[in-house]
Amino acid sequence: MPRLKRIYPKDMSPEQLDFYNTVRNRPTYSGVPAESPLVGPSSYYQRSVPYGLHKNAISNYLRQDSLLPPQLRELTILTICRMWNASYAFCEHERIATREGVNKDVIAAIRNGKTPEFDNQDQAAIYGFVRKVIEEKGVDDETYQATYDVLGEALLVELIGLCGHYVTAAITLNVFEEPVRDGDVPLPRE
Repeated sequence: MPRLKRIYPKDMSPEQLDFYNTVRNRPTYSGVPAESPLVGPSSYYQRSVPYGLHKNAISNYLRQDSLLPPQLRELTILTICRMWNASYAFCEHERIATREGVNKDVIAAIRNGKTPEFDNQDQAAIYGFVRKVIEEKGVDDETYQATYDVLGEALLVELIGLCGHYVTAAITLNVFEEPVRDGDVPLPRE
């Protein structure tokens, strides 16, 4: 059970309802009954609508308009979610990563806390970069250069932003103890 109760549309302030309607337009809510409360980090961001609107704008950019190729974006998100044991977000992005063509063996290895074997060296560089950023709070020159060579300046800046955005989401999910959706399998604890 999450630490904060869900807010149903009938109980929302006008500002919360506007935020709710914005978030409900995301593909992850397709097929979800109309009067259902928000889930995931947005359900908590909704408690501070100004903050939630900014987080939502960044999220929409990173997920829909980012210069990062979808496979690298989803690989990054899965790696962060696994490192923070954020099961809800991992399960949500596991589906998206599969749709975007991330190798199922790579996804399974990350889920199980193992280092994946990559056929794609760009993905290996991104995975190594993200791990170092989270574990060491920065990267060495070799890791930086390998990632820079793959992405260049603009995409490297976006990769760092994506890392920060999903670390915030993972912390939010963990603090408020967001459960996985029915049918999803939580991450094994490391």
